[in-house]
Amino acid sequence: MSAEAKFPAANMPVTVLAWLGTLAALYFARDLLVPIVLSLLLALLLMPIVRRLRTWRVPDSVSAFVLVATIVVLFGIGVLTLASEAQRWVVDAPKILSRASQLVPTEIGPFKHLKAASKAMQDMTRSDDEAPPLQVEVASHDTMFAALGVSTHFIAAAIIVFVLTFFLLAFHSTLLNQAVESRDSYNDKRTIVQLLRNVEDGVSRYLLTITLINCGLGVVAGLMLWMLEIPNPVLWGVMVTMLNYVPHVGAFFCMGILFLVGAVTHESLAYGLTIAGMFAVLTSLESYFITPYVLSRSLQLSPLAIIIAILFWGWMWGIAGGLMAAPLLAVIKLTCDQFESLHGLAAVLTGETEKPHGPHY
Repeated sequence: MSAEAKFPAANMPVTVLAWLGTLAALYFARDLLVPIVLSLLLALLLMPIVRRLRTWRVPDSVSAFVLVATIVVLFGIGVLTLASEAQRWVVDAPKILSRASQLVPTEIGPFKHLKAASKAMQDMTRSDDEAPPLQVEVASHDTMFAALGVSTHFIAAAIIVFVLTFFLLAFHSTLLNQAVESRDSYNDKRTIVQLLRNVEDGVSRYLLTITLINCGLGVVAGLMLWMLEIPNPVLWGVMVTMLNYVPHVGAFFCMGILFLVGAVTHESLAYGLTIAGMFAVLTSLESYFITPYVLSRSLQLSPLAIIIAILFWGWMWGIAGGLMAAPLLAVIKLTCDQFESLHGLAAVLTGETEKPHGPHY
């Protein structure tokens, strides 16, 4: 018997150091890893479309170019269309919070000292000599991008994502063949192909389903806000779509933002609460009825596991990590389903006691 088997505790420092090194690498390499992981998820999302076009004798490179070009055009149109409105809301955020605080019945309960605190904050930021108001002029789209935190770093990351996505889609079959040919045994080759296909199919199905659900929720929310005469309903619909990739947590952020927008727009706290309540009903229908009905049981994730994943990846990679937390968790869960030794972890991620069904390796 080896020394490691006799004294497993002796390996504990090495194991701890290995995990700490991995976490440090994930954190400090986030500028490189975030675009790579995002491109992998985007490629998995678009892979079913490439396969369908392949059955129609369309080359993978052509399909990849058309899909990526379409996404780039839509992304550019969306940014140019919504940037000015988003910038205005970002710049006016302090005023919106101040106006919302004036609508709260401050003589009641915990809101008793809210106005006094708000006035104190304004006094702290006000100079002794009142200066004339500054006229802010938006001269170019660069100014808008800067107000939104969009920099050359963001543009470079977006280019990396789109380029990597194209190559992953165009040369996916070549990469798969090279991975298979590296094995000598026919059984090993078949196992690798089956494993990769199962994981790829499951992740693609999950991402495509979630994306369609999120887009549908964003469209319905935008129409609801348009009928309620809320300004910029398209902007809020896009926000709902993006934040819904962060299950549970994203819905609370959306409710808070829509409450503020509704209350300030119509100068009524009750109106803001009504809009937030209507969105709560809408997102509850999506979360508890539509998504569980559309997604198979094997693709559903435990809410606790999702929250922990959001906290972890948000801490590691910021906002991008929080948005990718649930898809990454789905990738891990679907991969664990393929290995019998990892079925326990898969059960923890889904919150179920039954063993996952499917091939075991």
